Amino acid sequence: MKHTLLIILSGLLCFHYSFSQTEADALRFSQRFFGSTARSISMGGAFASLGGDFSSLGYNPAGIAVFRTTELTITPSFTMDDISSRYMGTSRSDSKYSFGLDNFGFVGSFNTDRQTGWVGTSFGFGYSRHNNFNRNQVIEGVNFNSSMADYFIDGPYGANGLHPDQLEPFWERLAFDTYIIDTVPGFSDWYETPVMLGQTQREIISTSGHTGEWLFSFGANYGHRLYLGASFGIESVDYTRNSNYTETDDLNLSDFSQFRFSRNLNTTGRGYTFKAGAIFKPVEMLRLGAAFHLPTFYTLTDEYSHKMESWFDTGDYYEAFPTTQAGNRIGPRLKEYSLTTPFRFIGGVGIMLPGQVGVLSLDYEYIDYTTMRLRETDGGYDFYSENQIIQEVYRPTGNLRAGTELRLGLFMLRGGYAIYGSPYASGQVNEDAGHTAWSAGFGFRERNFFIDLGFVRTSQEKHYFLYDYADMESSLGSGNNSRFMATIGFRF
Repeated sequence: MKHTLLIILSGLLCFHYSFSQTEADALRFSQRFFGSTARSISMGGAFASLGGDFSSLGYNPAGIAVFRTTELTITPSFTMDDISSRYMGTSRSDSKYSFGLDNFGFVGSFNTDRQTGWVGTSFGFGYSRHNNFNRNQVIEGVNFNSSMADYFIDGPYGANGLHPDQLEPFWERLAFDTYIIDTVPGFSDWYETPVMLGQTQREIISTSGHTGEWLFSFGANYGHRLYLGASFGIESVDYTRNSNYTETDDLNLSDFSQFRFSRNLNTTGRGYTFKAGAIFKPVEMLRLGAAFHLPTFYTLTDEYSHKMESWFDTGDYYEAFPTTQAGNRIGPRLKEYSLTTPFRFIGGVGIMLPGQVGVLSLDYEYIDYTTMRLRETDGGYDFYSENQIIQEVYRPTGNLRAGTELRLGLFMLRGGYAIYGSPYASGQVNEDAGHTAWSAGFGFRERNFFIDLGFVRTSQEKHYFLYDYADMESSLGSGNNSRFMATIGFRF
């Protein structure tokens, strides 16, 4: 357990030092929850061996070669995310709602009358949304063991031993300028705090944004037995995190009343990737699929700002922003860096039910999260510590997806289940923090038009530390994400 906390807290130290570019950021933009269309999510995302759906372009591009008609699709969505947190014996919950466009795509198919050789080609382009970051979380509890003020004083990057002019302007200097910490009389580099233990701690975290991908794909059909395809992807990142951390003296332990530490981060960027795959039909009832995804090579920019406020029973109020030693205010900091995500290898099998009444599909996806890498792009930092932590904190893991579709004339009933393995290494506090998802859907299809409705509910439990301090208790968050999607399609 001591080793586990050491690794986790090391990650928090890197956050303190580099402000945002940490192993947690690498994971956030490397994990992927495929969806795109209502049909694919309602079948658990198990489409590696099936194809014939726009989601295939980003999952197994060989699926584009299965198309026999030209198709246009659009998929609006509605998402509800709720998180319940338990910290120091206190439970809190919050939720967030959002609308989005999960897919817009076009596939053109050109087929010959031949039954052997290269019998058809297809091309496609469009947009698919992957991860949705829209959520709110509230963490609250009464802490008799420590305060964030203790972290500011004698944490791993604490103020003790430093003159006030040497304090980090985005962290400890803010606490000093708001009198949450102050020098001990007679000393210029030793600190104390008016914050007494037994204060109510609360952190309200609001995140928003998404990752998405513009896809350009090509596929070919050989004898209606072998389907090949490839996709070039241009990926985008838009992520915002606003955190308001407060400590309040509800027990009137001292003249200190409350302090608030506000941190805001916005990450934007673009990346490029390539994917290729194949689907083989050895017999009419069996489909075998395989695909690989090269890493996504992101260039990202972080913009972050901090602020601290404090209130005292005497009526005094202090507000502090980061400043230089000369007292000049520092605006939001910008940091550009690059991220390389892991390779992905995907395999799947599909079984056509007798009489073409439906299909069963099963996929397995392998990802080695230890291969994520952060790199410097604008000089001044090498990310060596963060990349070492990535190799210690994370592990290779697998995702398992299963789905079924039953055809009842023009109507389809669908269901699915998926298990996303935890990316955290054995011995880490979050080693069991995988995701599970169950889904269901309904479809109506005729010759030139179709509409699919899908629902997926994804759940996860994960530990979170408010700050880095010895024997710090974590908050356990239980999150549930519910997404409704409707895909409208036209065939030509």
